[in-house]
Amino acid sequence: MLNKKSWFIISFISLTTVVGLICIYKRREHLQYQDPEKITSEVKTYFMNVIGSYILKAPITYTKSDSNHIAFQGGITTRSNDTLAYYDFYVDAKTGDILDIIEC
Repeated sequence: MLNKKSWFIISFISLTTVVGLICIYKRREHLQYQDPEKITSEVKTYFMNVIGSYILKAPITYTKSDSNHIAFQGGITTRSNDTLAYYDFYVDAKTGDILDIIEC
């Protein structure tokens, strides 16, 4: 039969394991990136007459205003008045916020 000391040790190990697993789960959930396809769809809504788009699915480090962001890079092609306009965009990979849109 188990004595008080053994129950205490088993309880401590169990509690530590549960707390550790919860921390790992929360950290993993926090580090997940947004879906690049959804990001592309959202960015397309900012433009009219979109004829093409792309997004790089591997995140890059993007520096803006002396701060570094993990971001997805993509591009949009639009047509207006029979001319094509090209735009590059950078979107925060974790939050999905648009960091920058640059006309090329």
